[in-house]
Amino acid sequence: MKRVIITRSNPVDPDSRVEKEANSLAKLGYEVTLIVWDRAADYKIKIDEKVLNDCIVKRIRFGSKAAYGAGLKSLMPYLKFQFRLFKWLVHNRKLYDICHFCDFDTAFTGSIAARLMRKKYIFDLFDYLSTNADTMFRKAIKHCEDGVINHSWASIICTEQRKEQIKDAKPRQIVVIHNSPDEIELGGLKVKGDPQKIKIVYVGVLQQKQRMLKELVDVISKMSSVEFHVGGFGELEEYLIEAEKKYNNIFFYGKLQYKDTLALEKQCDIITAIYNPIVANSLYAAPNKFYEGLMLGKPLIMVKNTGMSDVVENNGIGELIECSQEGVQEGLKHLIEDKDNWPYVHKKMMDMYN
Repeated sequence: MKRVIITRSNPVDPDSRVEKEANSLAKLGYEVTLIVWDRAADYKIKIDEKVLNDCIVKRIRFGSKAAYGAGLKSLMPYLKFQFRLFKWLVHNRKLYDICHFCDFDTAFTGSIAARLMRKKYIFDLFDYLSTNADTMFRKAIKHCEDGVINHSWASIICTEQRKEQIKDAKPRQIVVIHNSPDEIELGGLKVKGDPQKIKIVYVGVLQQKQRMLKELVDVISKMSSVEFHVGGFGELEEYLIEAEKKYNNIFFYGKLQYKDTLALEKQCDIITAIYNPIVANSLYAAPNKFYEGLMLGKPLIMVKNTGMSDVVENNGIGELIECSQEGVQEGLKHLIEDKDNWPYVHKKMMDMYN
């Protein structure tokens, strides 16, 4: 039996892509261990189990307290996690055969340890940091990131378009795994609010720079026939807690397990899959929300010229908006006015997914 470790710079609680990959490997007979960064508290190490769709895997957590989206303020906790990751990979080299590193923030340190220990490793690029390497620092990061790709046994990307994004690297093997969800039993979460009102939903990392959550709150709070249902964790948690207190059509559910994420989305009407195009990776993004929208047959709100927006436009399965508060307002208005067409959109999206 091959023993695989999967590393991730969050606690995988939840992380839909990591959970899907770990579940698939375990079903194929691999012994899977998750090695993760828990940013909620400071501690050396905790070992527990992560319940997946079809199985249970071991999880090793390193605790180094840090806020999401805090930039340089998280540098010391980040370095502490890197040190512990490297030390574990070296000291426990007899406990694993293959390394699966998720993103550069675990793959750089991990790949050094793997090569020292003569272990094969997979580089799973959720995001590629080096799209616009226009400074000496960014060029240095690009050199390192491309080096990790070049020395990996195989690299995984989430869309075919990302082959263009990493064209300067020379991967030995490259595999595309889309962010389509597993078909799992939905959780028991019940949606809040008025059953007669249109429900817009977002569940994920609560970041302002990419997700435009404050613009969505500002616009929807003024729409008496519409509600905004939000779940997740990150820098805007306190903002959303206060928004729920202030407005009677804003609902915040906190961090949700993936089964409950899908349950909430199924009970809502419109899914937001917003990425800010000012972020270089947005052009190549493969939002989980896009695939969840297809699976559930829910029309999508996306920003123009971001990953998968061309699919939405070409197939008429949602509304593309400008990256502004006015864009959010106009996009929601147009999509809601097209409500009578939603049953057709629902069927078309389900057919596309299947």
